[in-house]
Amino acid sequence: MSVPHIKDCVLLIDKPSGYTSFDIIHRIRKTLKVKKCGHAGTLDKFASGLLIVCLGWTTRLVPFVMGMDKRYIATMQLGVATDTHDIEGQVISKSNIQCTVEDIQSCLQTYFTGEIMQVPPDYSAIKINGKRSSDRVRKGELVAIAPRPVHIHKITVLDFDTACSQLTLDITCSKGTYIRALARDLGLRLHTGAHVIALRRVAIGDFNVTDAITMEQCVELSHKNSEDMRGIITPFRALGHFGIIAVKRDSLIKIKHGKLLGYDDITYVTGEPVFRVVPEETEALVALAVKDEKGYRCKKVFIEELDKIDTMK
Repeated sequence: MSVPHIKDCVLLIDKPSGYTSFDIIHRIRKTLKVKKCGHAGTLDKFASGLLIVCLGWTTRLVPFVMGMDKRYIATMQLGVATDTHDIEGQVISKSNIQCTVEDIQSCLQTYFTGEIMQVPPDYSAIKINGKRSSDRVRKGELVAIAPRPVHIHKITVLDFDTACSQLTLDITCSKGTYIRALARDLGLRLHTGAHVIALRRVAIGDFNVTDAITMEQCVELSHKNSEDMRGIITPFRALGHFGIIAVKRDSLIKIKHGKLLGYDDITYVTGEPVFRVVPEETEALVALAVKDEKGYRCKKVFIEELDKIDTMK
């Protein structure tokens, strides 16, 4: 596969620790010579793991990809709290550890399973009156971020090293969940304090970090052809959690002109409530649609893909 084919696709990147998500985007944009490039969910600088990167017109898919659930492997240091709730922050308190693994499991089951209310960290990108909360805090301002609902689908203790008071958790959660805030709140519940010392995102939706490519492998895409499709995702597959509507080719002009798709325009439908619209017998993502009482209405149209279909008049 030659480089031009990846300029309107989605990449699965295994981000190394020590780099911000913006660092990765900047490098990919420069390396692959793409004007538009964006990620679908930030990873902190100290964290590693799966970063989904959208290139070209697929940056318009970012909001839909960001809505997928995430899975993390997080190691927390109990007995020490920091101001950022992670290893990069300043220590603000220390305490003795007296809890057992049974205490931890009971606490997780009682307070950190299902839908919970979580206050994001003060050191976060959340904007307060147009300015990032982290920027305000660094200037000495007091901030107050309202709690918001997040969903912890599953949280499992993988290891509790009592010798060094380090706890490793496997966490599957909804978008918007801050693992740093989870460590903070767990430390408060256990009366020990806690912060994250290692964090790896292993999955986003159905995509796993084992399918991702490293930055070194991404650089290789810029100067040679490759038949290895690992880490390179089509727009259609990137939204695999949506339904599908296959449309007759003669009806594609309706999409371009913003008209409702009637049942006579469609050859195949599956899933709900949002649908990927494709020309019949292809996986070219031309629109996203929702069901209307009279048919299907395209809420977002990807003209770039429509224009590639030479049968459309």
